[in-house]
Amino acid sequence: MTTLVIDRQTLPEPVSSLLSTARIVVQQSLSGGTITLTPVVDPADYDNETDYLNAIPGMPEKLIEGLNTPSSECIPLERLWDDV
Repeated sequence: MTTLVIDRQTLPEPVSSLLSTARIVVQQSLSGGTITLTPVVDPADYDNETDYLNAIPGMPEKLIEGLNTPSSECIPLERLWDDV
């Protein structure tokens, strides 16, 4: 049986918004211990790509950050794939 334990100091707003989603992914670190609860965002639940991207936690901020980053600070895609 799986048990969900919520610390008393957890604010009700984040918990209630998480539990109001249709699906939640429970991710546990490989070393055990730490568990992360993440709402599942399904593109089929949204009418357009903008609403879908806005529903992903942190995505709008990352997109704006990328748009505001000067080209001189960007890493060529080929270099990213070489590191893998």
